[in-house]
Amino acid sequence: MYNYSFISVTALFCYMILFVAFMAAQKTKIIHSFLVVLAAFLLWTGGSLAMRMELWPEVEFWFHFSIVGLIILPFTFFNFIYALVDSDDTILWWSWLILAVINNVANIKWGFYIPCPEVIRLANGSAGFVYHIGWPIIILFITMSFPIIHMFYLVHKSYRKNTVERNQLKPIFAGIVILFIGHAGTLVPVFRGFPTDVLSGIINAGFMFYALYKKHLFRLTLLVSRGVVYGISTLLVALLFANYINPLQEFIQRNMPVFAGSSLLIVAVCFALVTFLLSSVVKTFIDILFTKGELVQTENLKKFSTAVSKSLEVADIVEEISTVIQETLAVETIYICLADQAGENYETAHRSRPISGVNITIRGDNPMVEWMRQNRRCIQISEFRRTVLFKSMWEEEKQLIRELGIQCMLPLQDEESLAGIVLLASKKKGKSYGYDDLNFLESVSSIASIAVRNSRLYEKACMEARTDELTGLLNRKYFYELLNQQYEKKPNKELALIIINIDDFKLYNQLYGMKEGDAALQNAAKIISATVGERGYVARYSGKEFAAALPDFDVLAARNIAESIRMQILNMNKRATDYALKVLTVSCGICTIPYSASNIKQLVENADMAVFSVKRKGKNGVMVYDIGSHIDGNAKGGEPLVREDVYTSYQSTIYALTAAIDAKDHYTFSHSRHVAEYAGILAEEYGMSEDFIELVREAGLLHDIGKIGIPEHILNKPGRLEPEEYETMKGHVEAAIGIIRNLPSLDYVIPAVIGHHERYDGKGYPRGIAGEDIPLSARILCIADSFDAMISKRSYKDRCSLEFAMEEILKQAGRQFDPQLAPLFVEAVRKGKIKPEEE
Repeated sequence: MYNYSFISVTALFCYMILFVAFMAAQKTKIIHSFLVVLAAFLLWTGGSLAMRMELWPEVEFWFHFSIVGLIILPFTFFNFIYALVDSDDTILWWSWLILAVINNVANIKWGFYIPCPEVIRLANGSAGFVYHIGWPIIILFITMSFPIIHMFYLVHKSYRKNTVERNQLKPIFAGIVILFIGHAGTLVPVFRGFPTDVLSGIINAGFMFYALYKKHLFRLTLLVSRGVVYGISTLLVALLFANYINPLQEFIQRNMPVFAGSSLLIVAVCFALVTFLLSSVVKTFIDILFTKGELVQTENLKKFSTAVSKSLEVADIVEEISTVIQETLAVETIYICLADQAGENYETAHRSRPISGVNITIRGDNPMVEWMRQNRRCIQISEFRRTVLFKSMWEEEKQLIRELGIQCMLPLQDEESLAGIVLLASKKKGKSYGYDDLNFLESVSSIASIAVRNSRLYEKACMEARTDELTGLLNRKYFYELLNQQYEKKPNKELALIIINIDDFKLYNQLYGMKEGDAALQNAAKIISATVGERGYVARYSGKEFAAALPDFDVLAARNIAESIRMQILNMNKRATDYALKVLTVSCGICTIPYSASNIKQLVENADMAVFSVKRKGKNGVMVYDIGSHIDGNAKGGEPLVREDVYTSYQSTIYALTAAIDAKDHYTFSHSRHVAEYAGILAEEYGMSEDFIELVREAGLLHDIGKIGIPEHILNKPGRLEPEEYETMKGHVEAAIGIIRNLPSLDYVIPAVIGHHERYDGKGYPRGIAGEDIPLSARILCIADSFDAMISKRSYKDRCSLEFAMEEILKQAGRQFDPQLAPLFVEAVRKGKIKPEEE
């Protein structure tokens, strides 16, 4: 028969390591309850070791010390589960505690359940222990089973739908079963004298280690000092060697007589080596048990949080999500699906394998989505398969999960809604997802959800800043950005621009009110947007004007789109049932790069000119700039109608206004006629269309019409104007715009009139714009206006020579005047195409 004290030492060592490790952890209610479990094991195993070593004061004392820990064990396990599930059944809790105390008192006082063992002296002088256990032990087993049964009930009640948490507790339950078997083994005669109970304690410690390491029962980051571990190892090894020092010396003297004289030294060296090795192994084991991956995960989460906090782009955020998961968990494939604009489906926004992966779409009514919305946590597919929602999935949806090898799902929350779903395939080398992995994914989900929510808010703000509130279309500013981006991306490719202007919309508002007018704009916007679709960009260009950019569209294709839009808007109000509405018509202008323009500025100006041409020819039509292909909306049988020139109807008004100016200042009237003539010739020399030439002439006649409001003493002052007088004179530009604005069919000349005092270097007025930001028509007027002013006699100056005027125009090229137009104008004068009148 043997002493078997090494079994008690091993058991005590295991529980001592766990106890010290948990003492270094941050204390919570659950940690405290688990420490009580470990304390009970220490009482039991420590008392057993002290008893077998026959330490002071006596064997019986240490026996009862050990049995106290053993009898209270079931209650400590129950107390741990009680804290873990946060139960509030205090009556039964006190009942099981009182029962454990009664059992201990009964055993200590009378030895009712387990009497003190018989001590037998072995051949080597050490003590052996034989237990004489009677039938009362059955009562102890029964009473100890009550808290254990209650514990199983609490686990089933709390975790019956959560297999992950339930699986984490399985090793603990297995250890409890082993403990019962081990203690039952003491009743079997064949194990008489062998400590099966203590051996079961070692096996139970192994299950506890497994629960902590593999199942991650607790999420702990413990940094136990090497000194503490070395101290524990030294103490336990000392206890072990104290029990075996004599047998070891005898073994050396008997089998190695050469070293007989140094047997004590050899034992001491072995003691030191075993202590050092044991402490190193234990320290490494604790680090692996509690900190493996923790530091890596913490560092990766920190980097991930920093990275996503610096970005508001969804694409960057999903890339970071994929990266942090792959780097930390080594997942084979990751799919990140985000909700579409309508929030109905979830489309693939990222996949970790762009080449071999597939794009997937998860419908909003998919039970998987419903589960994520309800539970808002990470889940393994193995757990999801046990739910009712999984059983309600279509077979095609289940097949998709199988084909992609999805093992885990992670939600991305956007406040109350589900912004996205992260689908994870299996980990590399076939490893399963553990509790620590799921906790890490929950942390990623929390950080990512905030980042996605912020990016959604940013996108919403950007969209609001980029769209028109009434129609939902792009606004003018963002439309120009996209237009320039498209041109820069494909400078040599076709790019068509359609400008759609609603005819007589002011009258429509006056007839039916602003509410009906807004409805008409919204309906027109829907028609244009639906017609263009994904092939281009649509914007609300101004109050009653829309624009459509069509990349890779030629003239014919763009014209077909414009004509389709025109016809749909023409028929839009014919479907009204409540009351008849005025039929709305549109005037569409088209220009394309590279056929009719070489840059974006020309593209826009030429499309505007095409709209102007349609307006002049009677509205309700489509005009392609510089090609003359005009489709008249009112033509029948292919015969276009002949209309009176719109300008003719306003000719009398224009001359009436100029005559009124002539009554105050004869120079202004003749000056306007000269400027109109010179500007028309310069536009013709520059190669502009007939419509543009006519526009410039009309702008020339009207450019100084605002002087009708300038006092005569300023207009006819013989000397230099005072600063205040000059500011008053500069106001004639805004005054002219105010007058022209009341002539709706002539409002197309406003850009030319308002910009004819701007300078190419940006030092002009009223807006101070420069270069090609000044409309071409205004740059032409500027030269014609300045030239006529120089060669004309005024109250404050004599006329300049023709040669001086031409030299001054060339001298100011690039400063006051357009550097391309200035020499062209001078050349026209030298060739006699421009013939100034002699005064």
